[in-house]
Amino acid sequence: MPSKEEKRIYVVIPATVQVPGNVIQPMGRQIAQACHVVSKLRMVGEVAGEELPFPITTIILAARDLRELDHNYNGLRAKKLKPTFFFDENKEAYGEFQPRTAMAVLASPSQVVDILDYLPLWGS
Repeated sequence: MPSKEEKRIYVVIPATVQVPGNVIQPMGRQIAQACHVVSKLRMVGEVAGEELPFPITTIILAARDLRELDHNYNGLRAKKLKPTFFFDENKEAYGEFQPRTAMAVLASPSQVVDILDYLPLWGS
């Protein structure tokens, strides 16, 4: 069992994405977005010289929409954390837009208190 302050990957997935109109994200697409953003977080970390261990505990959380996702992003940045977004390029779903469809951050549980800890686990 991981220690309380061991870093984890926290992923936040919005249930709806706002392009002109609301796009409800199907479950399969949401999980794909989670996979993409975790891969991106690992690549960004490697470029910055921070190698993420494997395996690492990954927590997937559900946000209502992009507004809530942005609220979480701003809270993480205020704590000097470095979240990353995944932007989807699915023209069938979003037309010409490439919205933020997932966010991930490497953090310890105490670093995300009052930022992510109110979000429900994805799928619960």
